Amino acid sequence: MLRSALLLLLLMVGSVAPGEDDAQRTAGEVAQTLEVGPLTFLRSPLPPMPDLELDGLGSAAPCLPPTAPLDRVLYDSLAGHGAALSCGNSFAGLLSFPQDEAGISEQPDSPLGGFEAVARTIRSARDEVLLSTMIWDDGAGSPGALLAAAVADLRRDVQQHPERHPHGVTVRILLGNSVRVDRLTDPTASAFSAAQHLLAAGVPVGSDDVPGWHLELANYTYAYPHNHMKLLVVDRQEVLAGGNNVSWFHVPVTTSGGLGLRDLALRVRGPVARNAVAAFRDAWRSSRALTCPDGAVPGATVDDCTLAATTSPFPLLWAGPPQVAGTARVYGLYRRPGEEDADGALARLLSAATSEIDLLQSQVSGTPACTLSLLAPGGCPAPHAMLPVWQAILTAVQERGVRVRLVLDHDPVLQLETLALLGGLRARLAPQGLADHIQARWFGPAEGQHTKMIVVDGKMLVVGSPNLQFASFGPGGMSEYALATSDPDATARARTLFGFEWNRAVPVVLPYWLRAADPPPAPWTAPAP
Repeated sequence: MLRSALLLLLLMVGSVAPGEDDAQRTAGEVAQTLEVGPLTFLRSPLPPMPDLELDGLGSAAPCLPPTAPLDRVLYDSLAGHGAALSCGNSFAGLLSFPQDEAGISEQPDSPLGGFEAVARTIRSARDEVLLSTMIWDDGAGSPGALLAAAVADLRRDVQQHPERHPHGVTVRILLGNSVRVDRLTDPTASAFSAAQHLLAAGVPVGSDDVPGWHLELANYTYAYPHNHMKLLVVDRQEVLAGGNNVSWFHVPVTTSGGLGLRDLALRVRGPVARNAVAAFRDAWRSSRALTCPDGAVPGATVDDCTLAATTSPFPLLWAGPPQVAGTARVYGLYRRPGEEDADGALARLLSAATSEIDLLQSQVSGTPACTLSLLAPGGCPAPHAMLPVWQAILTAVQERGVRVRLVLDHDPVLQLETLALLGGLRARLAPQGLADHIQARWFGPAEGQHTKMIVVDGKMLVVGSPNLQFASFGPGGMSEYALATSDPDATARARTLFGFEWNRAVPVVLPYWLRAADPPPAPWTAPAP
């Protein structure tokens, strides 16, 4: 959080210069950047994506407007930006990190938890793997080593059984250009760590003599706003979107080095995968390729491997309509500076709630001005310091009496912005006697929570990378991806998870100067079968 505030400050100072990746953008549309040593900060929004890229370029079969109210809100909000791909999808499960404690899946316990399922998904590919993550940690036996081994297994399968891969296999791995706890001054460290793991697994990061095999590794260009997406797309048909990095943080504490931080990902199949491919490709265009020379060995990647100025673009071509996978409605929510329709879609979804909004969140905040108001009576000044998503929630509470429950990470630093926001929300609602409609609890287990999950009226689930925090929205917000679905099985499992976490969470007690009201804890009522 402090790092985010510092980077926002850097965005507001200094001179600007055209970014190196601008040659890949539309002629005449040049993003402005600020160079601070080796870091590149984006000072103006990137150009918007070409029309209909997120909508399948007109390839989708007719997708009629839904009748369910919350579906209709997202469908209308995402017209031209994914609505056409919302039909014909299927819910394929929720993936918990590090383990499934709530019993919402058939996920078995394992030493590396949910990463075992991610590795299996990579090995299952027949044509293409697209993987975007912000962080990739070092270490033997780490999640990164496991995923690199899965890539090596896939490469071996292409080599030994080319009949299973008649079109060959392409793997693209994109890192977010964000600093790590162990490398606070080097946002390229994760990309080199990924290269290290791939080389150790026997996968060349550059030219390769295996027929039909192609691997590319890249690092996002901008240090802020960086790429925050955690996204896996396999064979342009299956999508896994969540909040987890390729990190020791999400490994069980029973495994040496594991830190047990909880997280969640949503898996779906169907036409929405074309939206996810377009989102990945858009971020790839603003990235730098990392290559290693022939014969590069593990342990020498920082010295021997290099980051180019750009990546090689790949085509976005669809030969026909996408394969139908089921009857579920699923919506892709991609955003980055200059492509912000998903921000409005999420706000409109929250504003449309009629009964309840349940939130599992790692970070929540208003604007930076809201966070800085922590010591002011009543907390976050309103309304200008509230983000549109929180304004939308306030509208739902004030107009329809919607009840909001939040389970929030208890990190001491993150509590600062959380308390300022909660104080401001309750202060806004207190004059109408509605302050008790905002109930908040700290996540129970000591390891903490990194989940970003929203359930609206028990009928719409949103899971992905965006926090309900200022760094995930607006012209200065990071690149984010989330999936939303009204599939009844998905929403039922999400409600079970929320109830599990709510029951073991600890009520938030605001400092005395922030207490517009001190609502009693609300009991949890199990969802109807």
